[in-house]
Amino acid sequence: MAREPMTPSQKRYQRRSWLIALIAAAVFVTAVVALDPVLHRPKRGDDILAMLAGFLMMQMAVIITVSYFFAAKEMPRQRMLQVLTPVTTGVALFLPMAGQDLIDPRVNFAIVVALTAASFWFIWRIWRTSDELYRSLTKDSYVVSYFVLVIALWIYAAGERLGLFGGVTAWGGLAFATLISFPCTIWVAVRRGLNRPPKDE
Repeated sequence: MAREPMTPSQKRYQRRSWLIALIAAAVFVTAVVALDPVLHRPKRGDDILAMLAGFLMMQMAVIITVSYFFAAKEMPRQRMLQVLTPVTTGVALFLPMAGQDLIDPRVNFAIVVALTAASFWFIWRIWRTSDELYRSLTKDSYVVSYFVLVIALWIYAAGERLGLFGGVTAWGGLAFATLISFPCTIWVAVRRGLNRPPKDE
């Protein structure tokens, strides 16, 4: 079956999507180069997961910012909070590793706790001012993430009890849970059809 030709608005949507993806990729490469001294330190497996999760959070902030500026001239407060949420989460993931030799551990820990509290406050503010569609998407994403994490926990717990698995830290578990949220959110968005270009603008 032949595909229907794309409308002009769909073509513009597709071009913007590719441009946003390229910008996000450029930010990723720039961040890797900027953090080169940190990346070349001896790393544990959980640090690698946390670093990847932090990169993805920063890319999410870039994608939200760039995509909005393509559609509007002024960023509203809610969209600003949607940018600050992944930024604070990403910094909270990077800081324990990047600041390990630069900041006193107690000060580092206090900053991470403050950033985590700020991130959850931003999420709460977004939730209070969102419409029902956004709330429904958020709830579905959290539910899917919860079930995936529970299944992973059951599998790991059984393997650990049998002596097959071991060595997972709370830090690694946090990084894994953060990473899982990305494919779960994308899956929910695709199921809702949010990945399809609009017919008219």
